[in-house]
Order: sequence, then C-alpha cells, then structure tokens
Amino acid sequence: MKSRDDYDAALHIVGAVVRSWDPYSLISSGAPSDEFDSEISKVATLVPGISSPSAAAAALSTVFSAVFEPELFSPAQCSVPGQELFAKLAAAGLAPQA
Repeated sequence: MKSRDDYDAALHIVGAVVRSWDPYSLISSGAPSDEFDSEISKVATLVPGISSPSAAAAALSTVFSAVFEPELFSPAQCSVPGQELFAKLAAAGLAPQA
C-alpha cells in the first residue's frame, strides 16, 4: 500500500469480507458490527503480502487462529473468504498479482 488512502480502502474491503463471513455468526446473532475490528485491522496490515487467494486465506488464518480456536481457522477453512478477499483487493488495485 502506497498511501493512507490505500490502507483505508484495504481496511474497508477486509471489514466487508470479514463481516460477511461472520465467523461464529456473532454479528448475525446481534453482536455489534465492530465485533471483529481488531482482527480486521490486523489483516489489513497484511494486505501488501496478499498476492493470491491462498495468501489471502493464509492471512485470515494467521490472524483468526491467533485470537480464536486455531483448529477452526486453518488456511483451508479460510479459503472461501480468502478468495473473496483477494478478488475484492485485486479489483481495487490493492493486491499485487503473483
């Protein structure tokens, strides 16, 4: 990311993907929409290293495994949101192509 605007855009994209993914269905069960803001911020800092869907899944896995139950957040288990995250970052010009 080359600017604060890029970081803000990445933060917005990561936030949208994570809130849509909604691990544990917390948000859909009534938790505040900022439930995953800490994890979203951590993933956003990893965006410069995301150059593929598998790298996006690994970034989600790394962050969510460290905070929650590691056995539930392997890269394979994060592949669907990882694909969505990479696609949105790439469309915004924020993910370098491998």
